[in-house]
Amino acid sequence: MHPIVSFTAETEFSGKKEDLLSRDKNKADIALISTALTKRGCHVIQSPGDADVDIVKATVERSRLCTTTLVGEDTDLLILLLHYSRTDNEAIYFRSDANKQSKEHKVYNINQLKETSGDDVCHELLFIHAYSGCDSTSRIFGIGKKSAFQKLVKSDPVMKSCASAFILQNKSQEEISELGMVDG
Repeated sequence: MHPIVSFTAETEFSGKKEDLLSRDKNKADIALISTALTKRGCHVIQSPGDADVDIVKATVERSRLCTTTLVGEDTDLLILLLHYSRTDNEAIYFRSDANKQSKEHKVYNINQLKETSGDDVCHELLFIHAYSGCDSTSRIFGIGKKSAFQKLVKSDPVMKSCASAFILQNKSQEEISELGMVDG
């Protein structure tokens, strides 16, 4: 059971964000935090649900104007950045939260990663994101992000076919079924 936290603009919170955000009653105080951050010059967005896509889209939009760094702890953010980013924008960096054991931050240059990976792979990353599990979907048993990504990069015909079916819009069941019947 997580506590209900009440505070004012002057209150210093010293706890885990998961504890604060785990109760709906605590989320009402997020407006106070947003206001304080905005006054300090931070760009703040509030998302009604899973915020990963909103965070990434805001980062990409901001990178149209200046070099932008997204700090997060989730591989989902990295995958979404690679999918949504544009190489003609300013540089985008993804900095992971400190590794609990080594206290080091990893920093990824999204523009370089996107250029190295290629547009096709970055476009198909949404399939890998959903297929291998993310905040809102369970993964297929025994298939993790790393192995799914490696199959995609190595042009595994089944993985490529599945990614194509996932990405295509307005396709009939028959067309999707045909994509699933890969010779191999």
